[in-house]
Amino acid sequence: MNRPVEVQRNFNKPDEEVLQQSDLQLAAFVDNKTVFVERFTQLADPFATEWGAATTTARGIAPDYASLANQTSETDSLKALVSSGANLYQTLLFYVRLAYPDNATVLRLFGQQHYEAARNSPLKLPVLLHMAFEEASKPEYKAALIAKGLKETEIDSLETLADDIFNQEVAQEKAMKKRSKDLDERIKAMNLVWGKMSLVCQCAKLVFQNDATRYNLFLLYDGESNIPASVVTPAPPVNNQ
Repeated sequence: MNRPVEVQRNFNKPDEEVLQQSDLQLAAFVDNKTVFVERFTQLADPFATEWGAATTTARGIAPDYASLANQTSETDSLKALVSSGANLYQTLLFYVRLAYPDNATVLRLFGQQHYEAARNSPLKLPVLLHMAFEEASKPEYKAALIAKGLKETEIDSLETLADDIFNQEVAQEKAMKKRSKDLDERIKAMNLVWGKMSLVCQCAKLVFQNDATRYNLFLLYDGESNIPASVVTPAPPVNNQ
């Protein structure tokens, strides 16, 4: 199967500038609608209404920086949890060494050999913390660790933090996907607005070819619009016979 085509912007200007220009251009179009429709029937109602609705819809979609702020917040929370999980695991190993000095076998049971690869990984660290919790909860190890000063709440926190890291990693992934989805929706909505503006711009070049003032009302300043010739179809001349 072919990979879906990524949504691309049809313009280079900032969204806010395009929306402001759309408002101004739409107002000018409404004032001159009769002249436009005489030459281009596709600009008759409900074209202006649809254009206004498209602009309103685009303006109502949150800008990317809002979605980015939410994604960044979720990422920061995940980093904080991973750091806490790594610190707690190091605390556990400290007490394992106190309770079982020079005992490499016990350290392996608690997963010491996996720590370097897992310490910064939100996918691997929860697995290591769960494994450590299972070992630390065994009566023979739990009693020895608590006797050396490890708190029972710290043992329980191994499982709690593992679950929290897993859940926060899911939340971060959802935020990233939502940002991508919101961005696609905004681009599509903005492209629809730009398409209306571009069409009117092309039509205005013919309608107002001898009227510089009104011609300039509909100019776009983002390069030439790529409107196919078939889209801009002048209305047939009026037969006065």
